[in-house]
Amino acid sequence: MDKINKQLEWLLRGDEVINTPFELSVNNQHYICTEVLRLLPGKRLVVKAQHQDGQQLVIKLFAINKKGERELAREKRGHQLATQAGVNVPQLLFSADNVSGCCAIAYDYLNNAKPFANKKKTLALYVDELLHIAAVLHNSGVVQADFHLGNVLIADGKLYLIDLASVKSEQQTRPLDKQASLANLAMLVVQFKPKQQQTLINRLKRYYRARDWAFDRSEKDNFKTYIDRAWQKRKTNYLDKRFRNCTMTAYSKTFFQQYGFRRSFFDNDDGEAFIKDIDNLVSNGQILKAGNSATVVQVTYAGKKLVIKRYNLKNFWHFLKRCYRPSRAAASWRNGCLLELLGIATPKPLGFVEKRFGWFRTTAYLVCERSGGQELATVFKYRSPTENEFSQLKNIFQVFKKYQISHGDLKSTNLLIKKKGKILLIDLDAMQEHSNQSSFLRAFNKDKHRFIRNWQDPKTKALFSDL
Repeated sequence: MDKINKQLEWLLRGDEVINTPFELSVNNQHYICTEVLRLLPGKRLVVKAQHQDGQQLVIKLFAINKKGERELAREKRGHQLATQAGVNVPQLLFSADNVSGCCAIAYDYLNNAKPFANKKKTLALYVDELLHIAAVLHNSGVVQADFHLGNVLIADGKLYLIDLASVKSEQQTRPLDKQASLANLAMLVVQFKPKQQQTLINRLKRYYRARDWAFDRSEKDNFKTYIDRAWQKRKTNYLDKRFRNCTMTAYSKTFFQQYGFRRSFFDNDDGEAFIKDIDNLVSNGQILKAGNSATVVQVTYAGKKLVIKRYNLKNFWHFLKRCYRPSRAAASWRNGCLLELLGIATPKPLGFVEKRFGWFRTTAYLVCERSGGQELATVFKYRSPTENEFSQLKNIFQVFKKYQISHGDLKSTNLLIKKKGKILLIDLDAMQEHSNQSSFLRAFNKDKHRFIRNWQDPKTKALFSDL
């Protein structure tokens, strides 16, 4: 191993942290790597680097012993296909077959580039160009097999496609067939929250026009079936990643404990130490709720205000009832991540911890960002809801109805409103998705009736009854 490429040895042996800056030598050229953009321990490293002449670039390194040569070939082929289709991609600068046990490929660094944001304003500006990219690829018989927003960058007012190893030729020399095209397009649409999805669906005519296809009501209904399939796939994949060790989640399951945390929180705030100290943090935290089944405290850790909810076991019979089932902390972690995916505001879930003895679960903890806010009923006791607040509540019920979700306990203490009028849904351990229509309707109606019982003022009750 070359001394100058020492960090590649750390990559190959599976280290989870690679410190910057470090030097890298490729094709007898020297670079200073200033930032790790992505790291898959033992497999792949993506860095921002600078050449001695001042040029900035992105270098991807693939471990040869983990099929790196195949990954390099896919990357080069994807770049070629996207370029031939006429899609904007970063300029390919060089590739190398063996750099201290790794393959390498480098692209021009796009200054001031930012990922495509899942926001109404961004989508309004770029929706037509996004659909144009999909149409151009599909007309060339090409798909971006991993079509998500992290693989689309905005730079100088243009959209650029990245992660080119996922760009594949499905039907060379002829356009992609309709079934494959709509399935791939639907996968792009479901990367957005439900409200933003509708913006794309409303502009589908542009895509159909570029493909020389007719677009009518039956086509719109047909596309909805692709959307439903794509959503199930995206949701399952996303939530699975919240329960396994990957780029986005730090996860571990042993005989004595199970935990899952956002990697950004776990890595930056010494997650192992946080877990070891969690009982002490609860004991010394500011109590927000002290109940038999749960204790909720606010703590400050590493300069951040957090809320920890400890799910208690009231007695031996309660232990027997709960020990075989996924803990309420794990359920709340999953449900909080699902609400984020759906665009419904909730305190940001950071992770969960379960204490275990083999198969048996004991005490469990949920960790969230401290959000603040007052209970909805307290605020609306003195004033009527604004149009925006009413719209937020309406959206919660609409999304729950569309995706067959029930909350399980819509009392006023589980709806908070912040100073600027943002409404948050909390206490998610009873929330569930329903595969059966009749069971969903029973639970959904129960939610609605419980929500209405929060309001004593006849005008407010009537307003929310109409909702």
